[in-house]
This record gives sequence, C-alpha cells and structure tokens, in this order.
Amino acid sequence: MTGFVDRQRAAELMQRAGIAALVLSAPEAFHYATAASIGPAGLFRRAGAGFVVIPAGQDLPIGVVVADFNAEQTRRAMPEAVVRSHPIWIESAPLDPGVQDLPLAGRIEAGLASLARAPDFARPATFDLAGSVRQLQAMLLDFGLERATLGLDLDFIPAADFVEMQALLPDCTMVDGSAVLDRLRAIKSQREVDLLQQGIFLSEAGLERLQVDAMAGMGQADLIALYRKSVTEAAAGLSHPVVTAEYVTLGARAKGADARAVAGDPLKCDMVCTVGGYASDMSRNFTFGAPSADQAELHAIAERAFEDGLAELVLGNTLGHVHRIATESLALQGLRSYRRGHFGHGVGQSVFSEQWPFIEAGSDVVIEAGMVLAFEIPLYIDGLASFNLEDQFLITADGPVAMNRLPRRLEVIG
Repeated sequence: MTGFVDRQRAAELMQRAGIAALVLSAPEAFHYATAASIGPAGLFRRAGAGFVVIPAGQDLPIGVVVADFNAEQTRRAMPEAVVRSHPIWIESAPLDPGVQDLPLAGRIEAGLASLARAPDFARPATFDLAGSVRQLQAMLLDFGLERATLGLDLDFIPAADFVEMQALLPDCTMVDGSAVLDRLRAIKSQREVDLLQQGIFLSEAGLERLQVDAMAGMGQADLIALYRKSVTEAAAGLSHPVVTAEYVTLGARAKGADARAVAGDPLKCDMVCTVGGYASDMSRNFTFGAPSADQAELHAIAERAFEDGLAELVLGNTLGHVHRIATESLALQGLRSYRRGHFGHGVGQSVFSEQWPFIEAGSDVVIEAGMVLAFEIPLYIDGLASFNLEDQFLITADGPVAMNRLPRRLEVIG
C-alpha cells in the first residue's frame, strides 16, 4: 500500500506555486501521503511528530521522518520511500535471539545493546522537534533541497513550532503550502473514491435501520445507537477502521439529550462515517408520524433548491455560481432573506468531514472531474424543524454522480 498522492499533479501545482517540495506535518496529511499512521506522537498535534517531503522533481522519492516507534510500519507501507526516524518517549526493546541461555532481563539488555545507541542516549518526555528537524535537514541535503523553497502546511503548524523550524533550517525558504495541499487533495484517486463510497453505503445502512426500528419514546442516544448498530453490522469484515459521528436534531426546537421523541417531532440525521480515515457526509430528514403541512412544505422547498443547485454542479462552473443558484432558488420560493455561508464542501481526509473547497458565495474554484463534493441544503427553522438535505457526489465529465441511493424525500417514522 502506498499513499494517495498523484505525483504528476503535485509537481504541476508546486511548479505554479514556485516551491521545490511540500513538507507536511499534520497527521492527516501524513496519512494522505503515506497511507501509514504518524503514530502516537501525532496525538500532541504539534509539528515534528513526523514529516513527509514530497519533492516537485519526480525523479526524487518521497521522504518520511517518523518516530522510531513507527518507522518499520512506515517502511512497510511505503517501501519506495526514504525513511528516517527520531526517538520519542516510548521505549520498545528487542529480544536478542542469540542469547537464549540468559534470563529474560539479560536477553532484553542484549537486545537493547544491539541497537548500538550512544552511551548517553535518552528519550525525550514526548518528542523533540529539534531532533526531528535534524533528520528532516539531513534528508533535504540528500535530496539536494537544503536551500530550496519549501511549502509547509502552515494551516496546521503552531506559530511557535514554525519559528523554531525557521531557526533550525536557516538556508531554506519556508512558505505556506496549504493551498497546494488543498488543491492536490481535492481531486480524488479511485482508492479514495472507493473509501468515500463505502462510508455512504454504511451510513445509509444505519439510516435504514433507524427508520425501521425508531419509535416515539426514544431519546437521541437511542436513535444514534440504532444507527451505529447497523453501521457496525454492515462494516463486519472490512479491513479499514470505521468511525461515525452523528449530528442529530430532534424536535421542532432542539431537545436536550434526555428528551424523548413524541408524535409530530421532526428528526434531522446528519451522519458522518469515516472509513480508513476518509469521512463521508450525508443527511436525511424524518418525522415521527405524518408531518405537519408546514414541515412538508419546508422540506419541499429544500428539495427544489437541491435540484436547482445540483443541475449546476457540473464541469466548468464555479462553486460560487452553484451557491448563487441555490440561494436564488430559495429566494424564488419566498426565502429572500435566508443566508447560508456554504451549501456544501469537499470531503476526504481531515479532522472534520467538511474541508476545502466550499460551495460558498465568493468561491472562484472551478468544478473539476475527480472532485468529491457533499452538496447540502440546510433549513433550520426554530419552532418548526431543522432539516438538512445532503448527498455526496463524484464529479465526472458527464456530470455529478450520486454516491447515495436513498430517496431525498421526507420520511415518516412509525
């Protein structure tokens, strides 16, 4: 297994930006580039837990600096990469198989001695940014990039860490490469599309179970448990880890966690299912019993605006244009003052299911084949219902292809 980076596209984007290499620090970016975990050091969410160097020159390999605890795993995931390691707080000792006659402690000591560490070797309390950057510096020297312009994911790196990195790499020019990384990740490989499709499949399995088994008297925790149970069952046998996040709103006015569903309550289920680090996003809406006339009309408004916006989600249009059409559709239906910051977003690897690019008013991002976008029409009306209609689409030359199969209508529970 290798990472998800399209080296040719990466080279083109870096050339346009005037950078010689991307140097990535965020745990999600590390996994995107390597298909391996950055390891426990990444839980601190500071620069230096690991680095990935993606040179613009495709004759150079991808370089990885990772904790010694995770180095072997990274080498297996990226056999063609250059991997260097730095020590973190975790001590992991090998057993020396050649000294079976020694007691266990002696065999452990012999294994540690086989590592040939310096006599004064000591592990840091967590990890040492300077030590990690020294490994990065050696790698850049090997690649001939010791004086290059480097694009860093500065939307992740803390300011204090960036200052220290600048001091440790004085011969390099470090600029913000976040926009290059965003544009690189916006076009998905088939492997990424498959993971995002799998997430929608699992979410829809969960929503089908919820609709069948939900009933009045249940609380939000009960409803989420129904969803999760079916997702878990549907995910049985998958080799990728599966994690869910549920954004559920019950009631005409959002009820507290302990409140129970009663007849007439609307239910919004905005569900995120993450498969192998890739977060899919969709939303469907229900009512306990027949909807009121106002609830049915509100959902119909969302459906019409959804169809109008979806018709414009095609190659060559900008995301700002799609936002404008959705806004105009709502206005033509009477919601002239309704304002929504975005009507959807990119999906993929991130700390949150919503990521660049956004379907926002000011976006000049042109829709391209290979993008996967979650398109949504949220209508949150206090005292009536919170509805959000959201599907996930793969953009193709023939138009947007829905990853969802569930109908977009307002469904009735019970």
